[in-house]
Amino acid sequence: MAGKKIIGYTTGVFDMFHIGHLNILRRAKEQCDYLIVGVSTDELVQHDKNKTPIISFADRIEIVSSIQYVDQVVPQENKNKLEAWRKYKFDKMFVGGDWKGTLAWQNFEKEFAPLGVEIIYLPHTDGISSSILRDKIYGGGVIGYTQGVFDMFHIGHLNILRRAKEQCDYLIVGVNSDNLVKNYKNKLPVVSEEKRIEIIKSVKSVDKVYLTETLDKTELYFSLNFKKIFIGSDWKNNDRWQQTKIDLSQLGVQTVFLPYTQGISSTLLRDKIQ
Repeated sequence: MAGKKIIGYTTGVFDMFHIGHLNILRRAKEQCDYLIVGVSTDELVQHDKNKTPIISFADRIEIVSSIQYVDQVVPQENKNKLEAWRKYKFDKMFVGGDWKGTLAWQNFEKEFAPLGVEIIYLPHTDGISSSILRDKIYGGGVIGYTQGVFDMFHIGHLNILRRAKEQCDYLIVGVNSDNLVKNYKNKLPVVSEEKRIEIIKSVKSVDKVYLTETLDKTELYFSLNFKKIFIGSDWKNNDRWQQTKIDLSQLGVQTVFLPYTQGISSTLLRDKIQ
């Protein structure tokens, strides 16, 4: 009697299909009999990364379906891996090795261990990614990133953005969503996320703005591929930021602490209002 067929599962955006994508699919198929690939929908990418893939969902599906290592292609409409397992009953789940050790995948490991599903981290292909291809489209300069609430926009915010842009060629700014702020501050910003985004977009130093749903800078790095991250100097001795600096340095990202503008903050403005 033949042994049980091993079903494998992997997911991705597969935007601007490249050799890194092909290597993941080939290495995954080497370790299973039947490979299912979840391709992220345009809506999911827009929700997670606040940007639309360059290649349409229909075309990305067709391209991945044409790869000889792929047995079945399905839409990935959300990041709920347990829901996917209930549908497809896979035995192994494959992901790029650059995700190993991240909080999200540590949680997946805990969720799937009781189900007997093995999570396998495959070698990352250095020197290529859809983000790198996007960088070339942007002009190949240094991409910088900073993130904040930017509530009641003030001179301290402007100084951070201006000083950040002085040290990079393309500045991406993450604006924390209302829900994210509520979760970690237990209060909503005074100014809505829509208006905060509109204000940041209007600043000359800013090249791109994203609505951000996470504080995990490593996760954001894999989405945005920045080379420098900027934060106010008042966070320099914070334990969480010291660990973040170490984690990002291993990915080749420089953490830059910018001078803090004394005497002004959104909290001070709140106090004055009250």
